[in-house]
Amino acid sequence: SLSVVATHQLLTNLFEYIAVIILSDQSFRRATGCVISEQDLQILEKCNKMNVDALAEIVGADRCGEILRKKNGTNSELRKTGDLWADHILENAKAYIMSFIYIFATVISGFPFFYAVAHGAGLTASNKCIYL
Repeated sequence: SLSVVATHQLLTNLFEYIAVIILSDQSFRRATGCVISEQDLQILEKCNKMNVDALAEIVGADRCGEILRKKNGTNSELRKTGDLWADHILENAKAYIMSFIYIFATVISGFPFFYAVAHGAGLTASNKCIYL
């Protein structure tokens, strides 16, 4: 969601700022026991810049709020995966609802579904196949 993306970006920028401050003074490095190097900070800055473009693909909109029109983009893939996951999660609820409807309908009508199908197919109560 957008709030997760914004939080991630904010925390990355805060970490980057703190790292720059610590790396700027040798006494800060000793006091904090800093193990981050200038090269690590450069890699973090590069990843942060690339991350903005990746986040735009994930949320499906660019920095200005314009909707990205990619059919096979990250956003559409995530939405398809989310739909599949939602179907899987709701499977149990759907089964409960279908069972409830079946039980409710057969109890109200007093006529079990499969018995009704067999009777509709022409089998009579004297036929032993009707009880299968």
